[in-house]
Amino acid sequence: MRHLRMLLLLAVLLPAASLPAAASGFDALPVSSQAVYIEQQFALFSQNWIDKIDRNFISRLGNVEFVNNGSGYVGRYMQVDRDSVAWSVKQAVTGPGNYIGVLEYIEWTYECAAENRDAAALGPFVQVHGRKVTEIFQYHANRWLE
Repeated sequence: MRHLRMLLLLAVLLPAASLPAAASGFDALPVSSQAVYIEQQFALFSQNWIDKIDRNFISRLGNVEFVNNGSGYVGRYMQVDRDSVAWSVKQAVTGPGNYIGVLEYIEWTYECAAENRDAAALGPFVQVHGRKVTEIFQYHANRWLE
């Protein structure tokens, strides 16, 4: 349901123009201080959002999940790849002061298989599955909405 809501939001808001680039030469439009502020707010919002995701994984670093696979144990946790995080901000066509932010990142699942639970807890953990995630957020009434 959340994905459907995000797709609908994307369909309504994405035909928006990108924020102009900082003046760097010919034909470059100056970026308004409001646009710069909104981008800075989204950068901070994105960092806090990624922190929240990492804290809320059921299995995460510091709270490894262990599963008996019949021949031993598998320790597993998930984590956002901080190096994969990318974001952009666009002005929405719904009105002045409305923006959308697109946040993209990869969630990795790490595993370690061993004969017993204690050995699995020691690692080493290796990446076994990655999932690319794209989230869309709306800026309205001077704040980014979750």
